[in-house]
Amino acid sequence: MSSRINRNFKIFKYLVLAAIMLFTAAGNLAAQNTQRADPLRSPVGAAPLWETPIGDTIRGMPHLQASSAVLVGESGSVRSFFISGTPLWNFDARGTAVPYIARSYEAATYICNTNGVFMAINRIGRELWRLNLEKPISHSPVVGWDGRVFVFIDSVITCRTASGNSLWTLDLVSTVAFSPMIDHTGSVAAILQNMDFIKINQFSYVERIKLDRLPVMIVSISDEGRQSYILLYQSGEMEKIVFNNSAVEGRKLTKSSLGSLPAPPVASADYHDQFAVTLRDGRTLCLNSQGKTLWTKNSHEAAEEKGSGNLTMNQAAMIYDERGVYSISVRGISAFTNEGRRRFVHRLSIECSGVPALSDEGFLYACGRDNILRVYRVDSKPRAIPQSRYYGPEPEGTYGMGNPPPSIWSTDNSRYNETEQAKTYAEIEAVIRSGQIGRNEPNYVGYLMEMIGFFIGNPQTSQVRPLVRPEQRIKLIGLLAHVGSRETVPFLWNIFDKDPEPAVRRACADAIGIIGVDPTGRSFYSYSFLLSPNNPNIDSQLVLAATTSIAKLCRFSGPPLATDGIRIIRYFTNLPSLPLGVKTQIQNELDGLFREGLDQVLQ
Repeated sequence: MSSRINRNFKIFKYLVLAAIMLFTAAGNLAAQNTQRADPLRSPVGAAPLWETPIGDTIRGMPHLQASSAVLVGESGSVRSFFISGTPLWNFDARGTAVPYIARSYEAATYICNTNGVFMAINRIGRELWRLNLEKPISHSPVVGWDGRVFVFIDSVITCRTASGNSLWTLDLVSTVAFSPMIDHTGSVAAILQNMDFIKINQFSYVERIKLDRLPVMIVSISDEGRQSYILLYQSGEMEKIVFNNSAVEGRKLTKSSLGSLPAPPVASADYHDQFAVTLRDGRTLCLNSQGKTLWTKNSHEAAEEKGSGNLTMNQAAMIYDERGVYSISVRGISAFTNEGRRRFVHRLSIECSGVPALSDEGFLYACGRDNILRVYRVDSKPRAIPQSRYYGPEPEGTYGMGNPPPSIWSTDNSRYNETEQAKTYAEIEAVIRSGQIGRNEPNYVGYLMEMIGFFIGNPQTSQVRPLVRPEQRIKLIGLLAHVGSRETVPFLWNIFDKDPEPAVRRACADAIGIIGVDPTGRSFYSYSFLLSPNNPNIDSQLVLAATTSIAKLCRFSGPPLATDGIRIIRYFTNLPSLPLGVKTQIQNELDGLFREGLDQVLQ
């Protein structure tokens, strides 16, 4: 009987959420069809698909993610536009914004003003959190695979969770020479002014190797399953650095010469074990991991193609992905297949103030010197990689925090002793609160998950005398929330689904809200069980915790995830079993989301 009821609850849960999502999708489609033409159905053409005055000069590239663009102007303005041309927001940076920004998988934008205040902004321009660095950043932040953010200020790098909590801070001794990048292991690669090449992983491990001179750019490649880097020099010379993970710490990097390019490089990009380079004279080269040229073609910038024949680094950019190679400049874009066949050339009739940006959908965002943003459909071939229902392409990999390796306590049976639990909790709490979990993160997160989920897969678990009491699990969940990443969210909704204690489930909902990131919306499936009629496990405080969690997720990610979350909260307000006071609190949360415009469909 019990199993049949549980099965019915599960069926009802998925039916409810499916109905919500279908209703939302229908509403979104209706809004788009009645108010705006779908830009993805527009033909490729030389004329702009749409254009809009931006009232400021844009020197850097537009930052594209999740079908939207963010622009930083010379005067410090920060504004965003949807793929259709709809203005999304114009953010007040409480001062002048510096032109070094980054965007996350969830389309959060990270900016800093000239006073050194670093801020995170959601998809509709709402400030999520801020950090006073006291000095402005001089390079763009780097966003990791799980949403963590690496921020450089002078010689210091600090790593923060997506919700702004500190994970670790390091002094690198020397400042960064030019913009750092994320490599194919999820680490940050950078060149320091003291001529050190460094690789910093997500847990603060630093590997470095001394160079003879400063390169002008780094290319990250996957070379026979190993992470490698190609350093490009102004002279055209190339140097290769190989990362050997099996070597002892401090000696994992080795370097070797790799020959020379036929002219100075101005832009580069990588794809698997190959990389492409645009040269100053407008030629585009594709090379393998050994530096051998696979093909050479003239871009629209070559003199032979009636181009300028003289590019600078601030006039060019490149993209290399499954669609092929793109060489982009202030005067247009050339596209080639992986084999070197020219696909198309699109020349711009305007003079750009900065390098245009090409989106995953094939749209070119170009900011003119007349301070007008123009968007062109230049490619009908969108990216063919996994994409979230709510956002763009998924990160290249994971950091393993959803299933960390066993902790050092995993085989110690005394860990269930209450005295030992209190001792270990105090140790982990002190490190997390200090903001310096760093290298201990996998070990501590592993312990937290082992203790919180001790009952999973253990048929002898006692509900009367559990190995880890509910109040202890709640405290551990609170710690996990402060270092949690996108990757730990599935663990939390798994506990939410399976833990018999309502108070523990409330703690899981609270933790997901604190982490703030659930781009797949999977937590909504877990929360939807509360809508089951005659649910014997209904708990008004649990419904309230789920409401608060959904609201936080809505505020972090914005639409379209927010519109689905709002619909679930609206269902909560109609649950007949809830006390009037709880219903009032839920309605107040819902009203707040409406006031912030989170119910609006992006179109």
